[in-house]
Amino acid sequence: MAEAEYDAIVIGAGFSGLVAARDLSEQGHTVLVLEGRDRLGGRTWYRNFSDTAKQVEMGGGWVSTRWMPTVELEAERYGVEFVDQTDSQHFVWATGGEKRAFSPIPPHEFGAATHAIHAIHEAMKLVPRGMVAEGEDYSALDVPVSEWPPFVELPLATKEFVHMWAAMYSGSSEDDVSLLHFLTMFGQFGDDIAGLHFGLAQRFAHGTKSLVDRIAGSIDGEIRLATPVRRIAQREDGSVTVETDDGSVSAQRVVCTVPINSLHRIEFSPELPPLAAGKVAKGTNSKSIKLWAQCRNVPNGFLGMGWKQGIEWTCGIYELEDGTTLLCNFAFDREQIDPTSRESVEKALRNFIPDVDVVAIDSHDWIGDEFADGTSMIIDPGWVSSGEYKAFAKPHGSVYFAGADHSMVWTGWIAGAIASGATVAEQVSASLT
Repeated sequence: MAEAEYDAIVIGAGFSGLVAARDLSEQGHTVLVLEGRDRLGGRTWYRNFSDTAKQVEMGGGWVSTRWMPTVELEAERYGVEFVDQTDSQHFVWATGGEKRAFSPIPPHEFGAATHAIHAIHEAMKLVPRGMVAEGEDYSALDVPVSEWPPFVELPLATKEFVHMWAAMYSGSSEDDVSLLHFLTMFGQFGDDIAGLHFGLAQRFAHGTKSLVDRIAGSIDGEIRLATPVRRIAQREDGSVTVETDDGSVSAQRVVCTVPINSLHRIEFSPELPPLAAGKVAKGTNSKSIKLWAQCRNVPNGFLGMGWKQGIEWTCGIYELEDGTTLLCNFAFDREQIDPTSRESVEKALRNFIPDVDVVAIDSHDWIGDEFADGTSMIIDPGWVSSGEYKAFAKPHGSVYFAGADHSMVWTGWIAGAIASGATVAEQVSASLT
């Protein structure tokens, strides 16, 4: 049997794969990175908006150096800078059939909201620092946001506010995301519910690409772009053959950072264990739409949030030289908005800014992207209580899994991708020595 060509092959050149490859190469291992796309970055993508010279994040981009130390350490290592998000000054909240400034709910619902916040704080005690504890029974919390008893009886505006936040931070309906998804995030923001809003206050000054390129440049190994992996076959001696459209390569170990929703595109031999195969078959529920819109007549410092408005969250991020504003928008329900239609986007935005004029729009279809098949990982109802969250925790023979989808710290975030890549690199390196 032919000797393996590399110590490790890393599949995927997003943050997790690049960090894993760099760390392995620094440990003296020979590494090859295979990436299906013709670019680096995975589910982050910093590129020009429409036909302008302004670059924006089409995927993940917001971070917190206070609460995401893995991001801060990587940025410090390479001298990558951040900018703070400008505080919003003009608010529009659309809940309960009304539009309000400053407060998302009417005063007569403050009492009910206070009780709900108290219930959340009590539930957070079972998820200390946002970490799921081994052996803890989470069945009462691992339920859809819409079905958690303290939320069921909320008055209309407060309930819609909760559902709006669920959609905004999961890219799914209130029926398709677990309450645990938010409890873990609250915990990682210092057990602070408001941290989910105020904590994400930074962006990369020159885009995620600035850090992606620096990490990639420090890898002592080859990176092959436009090389999708089709099959991963383990051999009797424990080595692995990876088949691509351009041929086969082999290694002692493989680090697979492909998103869960896209793993069905790769044939595994032997097949994945039942728990992992089941999760791949079901996929994850996130259907987030991140949409940029160049607009006229946007108030300075604008922020709008609403439920069933077509867009759940909209915020002015950049002021362009021609006087227009670039709004960043999040939505999930394609029955309410067509992200490819300027008219559809303008109609949704006029729920917040009646006289807004949409000049141009731009987005990336992550669901239609064959290397993503969806957006960021979320905790689906039952994911923890069923044990599915551990489906990829152990290596499948000589194949290890890393990525934001598999990290129990900042699941679905850049910080989680970095942490997972570093952790798995340590495991692989130890197995090779």
